[in-house]
Amino acid sequence: MFVRAPAKIIISGEHSVVYGHKALCAAINKYTTIKIHPNQTNSIEIRWGNDWHEVLDLNQNNTNSQLAQVARILNMRPSIIEVQSEVPISSGLGSSASYAVALTKAMNGSIDQAIQIENIFHGKRGSGLDVQVTNHGGLCVFQIGKPVQKVNLPIQNILLIDSGERKQKGTEGSIAKVRNCVENKDGRQILNRISEVTEQIIKEGLVKELIYENHDLLNRLGICTNRINDIIRICKSENIPAKMTGAGDGGFCIAFPKDDQESEYLKLKLQDYNTFKATIDLEGCKII
Repeated sequence: MFVRAPAKIIISGEHSVVYGHKALCAAINKYTTIKIHPNQTNSIEIRWGNDWHEVLDLNQNNTNSQLAQVARILNMRPSIIEVQSEVPISSGLGSSASYAVALTKAMNGSIDQAIQIENIFHGKRGSGLDVQVTNHGGLCVFQIGKPVQKVNLPIQNILLIDSGERKQKGTEGSIAKVRNCVENKDGRQILNRISEVTEQIIKEGLVKELIYENHDLLNRLGICTNRINDIIRICKSENIPAKMTGAGDGGFCIAFPKDDQESEYLKLKLQDYNTFKATIDLEGCKII
């Protein structure tokens, strides 16, 4: 049995969602796939390409590794977990969420357990956005404490642009930076405006001026690197809506070309960066 879960992008609402506002997000056709085999020894082994290989001896109860915590949450039996992923770690595309959701489904677990597992990788409790969107699929409006709402917007082409940078302090480092901006600067006003822009995009679609403003607001929060801003500068010079996506301090940007021809043209302009075409995944996590 294989279980597949998609990556995600945030179209609008990064960080403001942590403070109770709405976020517009989408599952995309980049996947984490999990296969689980029985293990003849009393251990759990995870094999995740070159990113993670670990063996947990179930005869020992004194470990508190990430794998041990995951095993306790899901009450896992001896097994070998093989992971294949198209989602780069620390990219802002929800690698930990897609893994958590796929593994939990493979183990017949609940969405709450998937959220607990993702929190282990982030080091603290998150909003739950990544897990919910990855699980549901499609284009969604997420708000803490409310059911996920599916929406329809005319999004045909998505270009993922890798800044080549990865967060050094994880998502919680970016969250702490925004919290400092809220407590000591004008962060609260910025987050309120991000919320207003998000509402407008939900109603009006991907109006490029709104997408540009969204990115500029995130930049004012101090979470956009020079390479990220260079990517957006290039996209704006070609009049193509684009912004940072995810927690920031590295990771990916997203652009919305109007067609394949414009997408290919933008890829040429962004030749110093790795780019990937994507579409919205409508199915969410599934057994394949």
